[in-house]
Amino acid sequence: MFYPHEIVSEVRGLNDVVDVVAGYVKLTQKANNHFGLCPFHSEKTPSFSVNRDKQIFYCFGCGASGDVVRFIMQMENMDFPEALKLLADRVHFRLPEKGTGYEAQKTSNLRKIGAELNKRAARYYYDYLNSENSDAKEARDYLEARGVHQNLIKRFGIGLSPPIWDGLLTYLDDASREDMVAAGLALQSRKSDTRFYDRFRSRLMFPIIDQQSRVVGFGGRILHNEDKQEAKYVNTPETALFKKSEQLYGLNLARKAREKELIVVEGYMDVIAMHQHGFINTVGVLGTALNDAHVRQLRGANCTSVTLLMDSDDAGIRAALRAIPVLIKGGIKVKILDIPDAKDPDEFLTQFGSRKFANILQKAKNHIAFQIDLEKEKHDLSTTDGRVGFTQEAAKILATLPSAIEMDAYVAQVAKAAAISPAAILSEINKQQGTPERVTITPRVMRSRANRADYGLIKAQKELLHLVLTSPPAARALEKSQHILPQTMSGDIYPRLLTIAFENASRDTKLSPGDIMDLLDSPEEQQTVGEVFIDATDYTSIADMERAMTDMVKKIKLAWLDNQIETQAKMQKIDLNAVNKLHFEKKNAATLNITMRDG
Repeated sequence: MFYPHEIVSEVRGLNDVVDVVAGYVKLTQKANNHFGLCPFHSEKTPSFSVNRDKQIFYCFGCGASGDVVRFIMQMENMDFPEALKLLADRVHFRLPEKGTGYEAQKTSNLRKIGAELNKRAARYYYDYLNSENSDAKEARDYLEARGVHQNLIKRFGIGLSPPIWDGLLTYLDDASREDMVAAGLALQSRKSDTRFYDRFRSRLMFPIIDQQSRVVGFGGRILHNEDKQEAKYVNTPETALFKKSEQLYGLNLARKAREKELIVVEGYMDVIAMHQHGFINTVGVLGTALNDAHVRQLRGANCTSVTLLMDSDDAGIRAALRAIPVLIKGGIKVKILDIPDAKDPDEFLTQFGSRKFANILQKAKNHIAFQIDLEKEKHDLSTTDGRVGFTQEAAKILATLPSAIEMDAYVAQVAKAAAISPAAILSEINKQQGTPERVTITPRVMRSRANRADYGLIKAQKELLHLVLTSPPAARALEKSQHILPQTMSGDIYPRLLTIAFENASRDTKLSPGDIMDLLDSPEEQQTVGEVFIDATDYTSIADMERAMTDMVKKIKLAWLDNQIETQAKMQKIDLNAVNKLHFEKKNAATLNITMRDG
C-alpha cells in the first residue's frame, strides 16, 4: 500500500460505492441493497448487490466482491494506487506524493516515468511527421493516399520515427537511458553496456492511449520493407505500463461516442479508416485474441454489444469464433460482419465508401446465425449424412442459448435448411443440454444434503465474524469468554478474521470492510470478507446480539469438539483422558452463555 490508512479511508468515504458502481451498472434498489447485472460475468437475472451502508459490492453468482476501490481496480484493470488516484480525482481530492512499499513504489514510479516519456516521445514523433524532412513528406503522402487526412493524424496523434539510430535519445537527453529501456523506447547494445539506440526507426507511429489518457505504448508500421527482413508492425514490448494483450486501440476516442454498441476490428489502419468514415465507435485489437481484460475495458466503456469485423480469411474466422464465448461470458452481445468483396474494413471503405458500409453493417449476423451458417458451409445438405451432420452441430450451438424464444426461431431455420423436423432438432438439443446437467447437478444435490451441517457451521462463523468485526465490545466479550479462539474456527481465512477482530477490539477501533480487505493478500480472502458483510444480520438490541452470539458460539464450539473427538478416535493410541475431557467440554458447551458485560 502506498498511502496511509487515513488517506485511503478518506478517499473511500468521499466516493459512495453505489454512485460509482451506478456509472457502470444499471442498479435497482431493493430494501437496503441495490441490484444489477454483474459486470464481471454473464447473467440474465441480477445477482450483483451493492450495499450503501456497508460500502461494498458482492455478486451472489460469481463471488466478485470488494469496496469502491476494488470495483474500480476490476472494472478499469488498474492496480490499487491507480484506482485510488482515479477515485481521488473524481472528487478533486489531492493525494500525497509520498508512499511506502519499495516494490510497489518502484512499479508505480516506472509506470509514471514511462507515461511521461511516452507522452514526450509521441510529441516528438508527431512533430517529425509534420516537419519538412523528405521522409516525413513521403509518410504524409502515404497517409493521404490511404485517406488519412490531417484532422485524423491530429486526432490519433500519428507520428513518424526518423531513420536514425538516436533521434529520440537525443531529443530526450535529460532522461536516463535505463528509464528509456524500461519504457520500451530504447534498446541497449549487445556489444556495449554504455551504448543505446532507438527502438523505433523509419516507422509510422501510432500512440496507444488508455482510458486515463496516458500514452502507454506505440505501434510502429514500417514504410520501407523491400528486403522483407523487418516486421511490418512492431509494438512497444511488455513494460510496467503496457501489456499488448490488455489494450484496445482507439477506445479512448470510441467511448466519447457514448454508444452502447462498439465495433471491434483488427489493426490500427482499420480503426483509423472507420473513424475517417464516421464510424467513431470503433476500437481495434493489437494483434492478440480478444480476452477477459478486453471485455473488462469494453464494459468499463459502458459497452453492452459488440460487432466483430474480423478479416474474411480463415484466420479472421478463427479469431471471431474464439472471441464469441469470451464476450458472451462477459455479458456482451455479439454480432459478426462478414465483409464482402474486400479483405478488411479499410479496403472496403476505400473502394465503396461509408454509405455502402453502413448498409452492410446493418446486416451483421447474430453470433448464433454466424456459427450456424459456417456449419452449413461445411456440410453437403443434398445428402442425408450432410443434413444429419449439420443438424447435430447446429444443435450443439443452439444448446447454449438461454432464451427459449431465440431457440425456437433458430430451430425453425435449421429445420428448414436441413429438411428435418423441429421436434427431432429439439430432442437433439435437449440431449446436448441434458448430459452435462446430469453430470453436474446430481452430485451437487448429494453434496448439499451430505454437507448441510457444514453449511450451517460456515453460516454461523460468517455471522459471528460480522458481529465481532463490527462491534469491538462483542469481540472483547468473546475473547474474554475463551469459548472461541482463532484456532477453533475452520478453514484458513476465518481464524485470520477472528484474530483481526480481537486485535481491532483491543484498540477500540471500528474497521470498514475495505479496511479489512487491505489487511488480506489474496482475492479469495477478500471475497470472504464480502460474503461476511453483504448479507449479515444487523441487531437492534444488546439482548438480541447476546442471544445470537451465544447460539453461534455453541454451534462453532460443538463442531470443533466433535472434530477433536473424531481425530482422537482415528489415532492408533487413543488418549482416554483427552477424550473424556472433550466430552465434558461438549456437555458444558450446551449451557454456555455470553453477555456483553464481558466486553
